[in-house]
Amino acid sequence: MPDVLISLLTGLLGLGAGIFVVLSLIEKPVWRLMWSPRSTQVGDDEARKVHAILKRVIHLLPPTMMTTMGTVTLLVIVLLVQAGFSAVAIAVATLFFAQLGLIVARLFKDIRGVDTVPSDGDVVAVRDGLGALTLLHHRGLLMTLSTLLAVLALQALA
Repeated sequence: MPDVLISLLTGLLGLGAGIFVVLSLIEKPVWRLMWSPRSTQVGDDEARKVHAILKRVIHLLPPTMMTTMGTVTLLVIVLLVQAGFSAVAIAVATLFFAQLGLIVARLFKDIRGVDTVPSDGDVVAVRDGLGALTLLHHRGLLMTLSTLLAVLALQALA
């Protein structure tokens, strides 16, 4: 593999993973909402506070991540072509595209679940939207990290 292609993929996937790690740390107080939006272990005030933080960045981060993952998509296609559609390159692409498809399928719904709900509004809607978006962010972290590791393994095998 050309070093520049691997470097670009590594950098972009690392950027994406870094953004998802920061989001995960912001959302740490409400992680339980991913599995149980009605969890009594997360207070309503804490949920509203994290919800308000996410509302502040919700118009900046999705376009940034869409551009980043769109570029990764193009680079993975280039990787497939340059690797001659080898089994290992196909495995890396399948890993990335399968996870990306699952994320994109829910992306706009989960963003709206936070963006269109006032942080001081109905607490059930705040918790539901927050739980769904937090889970989506963790799926994004899994996607970027697993694909990054796969790209690095592909480079090591080359």
